[in-house]
Amino acid sequence: TGAEVMESTISCWTKLNSRFLDIEQVEAKMEEMLDRLDPDEATVVKNAESDGQLNKIVVYGFKGNRTYSIAIESVKQEVAGETYIVMDVSMDRSYRELAAERQNIIDAIRRPESSMNFSSCIIGTYKGRMDEKDADKKSRIALQSINARKVESIENEELRSISAFSSSVGGYVISDEARVNVQLAMRYSSYDDKTYIWIGTPLIPMGY
Repeated sequence: TGAEVMESTISCWTKLNSRFLDIEQVEAKMEEMLDRLDPDEATVVKNAESDGQLNKIVVYGFKGNRTYSIAIESVKQEVAGETYIVMDVSMDRSYRELAAERQNIIDAIRRPESSMNFSSCIIGTYKGRMDEKDADKKSRIALQSINARKVESIENEELRSISAFSSSVGGYVISDEARVNVQLAMRYSSYDDKTYIWIGTPLIPMGY
């Protein structure tokens, strides 16, 4: 659409198992994942939380143009428990690397891909405030490029938010009994005099 790409992100969450892991087991799983991802050791920051009902480790780190946030959380329940992994990766302007990073996440977690839930988003900007006619044109170009049809939308002077479905994009979520796997939003920011565009799948995984 002619936007200047500002940031691209991909996120994943998956259920690791149906057990309550002690903090040492959570730590061991985290170390396995870090060994595979191989972030710059000098940038790694690790936080741990343990209180008998919850064992959680969160790690932040960098590798090249990537910023990683990885959390493993094990929750105790009346019977057994559950352990989850959540990973968020930001890759500045390198949106063409999203597919490769998706595979990196799969390789690091080593869970069946069918058990993983992914979302991704590309954020771009245009200089100045875009008028309604141009914003409509840009959003139509973006959706047409992936053969997406509009499912629902909110469009006013402040915000344009469109949910759509495309057979060219994998997966979907259900919204009001309709399938949705693409979301596009546009909003003007007076702070930096730019119009922002977010394109996410299956939904935009952040506030806009």
